Amino acid sequence: MQVVTPKVHARPVTAEEVTDAILSGSWVIDVRSRASFAQAHVPGTINVEYGTRFATCVGWLVPWGDDLVLLCDHPAGIDRAVHDLAAIGVDGPATHVFDEQERLTASYRRAAWAEFLDAPGRIVVDVRRRDEYDAGHLPGALHLPVQDVQARGMELPSGDLWIHCHSGYRAGIAASLLHRMGRSVVHVDDAWDRVAELAVPTTRGVAA
Repeated sequence: MQVVTPKVHARPVTAEEVTDAILSGSWVIDVRSRASFAQAHVPGTINVEYGTRFATCVGWLVPWGDDLVLLCDHPAGIDRAVHDLAAIGVDGPATHVFDEQERLTASYRRAAWAEFLDAPGRIVVDVRRRDEYDAGHLPGALHLPVQDVQARGMELPSGDLWIHCHSGYRAGIAASLLHRMGRSVVHVDDAWDRVAELAVPTTRGVAA
């Protein structure tokens, strides 16, 4: 594992140092794909997959001025992420590049809507915006916008939490946050349009 920081040469670090950063209160964000993160990650880290919405989502999650650490498995992903964060005024996060894949010991399940149909006893958590939820949602789905998960995630009932959004991106962030809280999560990494294709019942109305 290497650290890559702006204007500083890369230096070796250990997985223990990443854990120490988590325990000290840093927001340790893994910018790899949501599929790679779900398959294996450092316990206690959060996933915000790098893409066009990366900086916006990090801005939602991380309180201004809090310590931020970025993780990836190649320097290019870190460079782009740092550039995008600088554009919204977040400068100089600590950055790490993995080479200790065997230390990625945490994981959780990903599923498609077709698998959802055969899952008994599921608790559905819809992390879309309020207007998206009101326009159509699964009966009994609990509405918890992704930006509120950190503050209210522990209010969710016990059991397997099936977490979805419109495309899977925001659900991936929410799943990583809830998993870090010790919750049992299933990341529904599938498009909302598939619900209609599979004839999954939906309803309309305002969120509770």
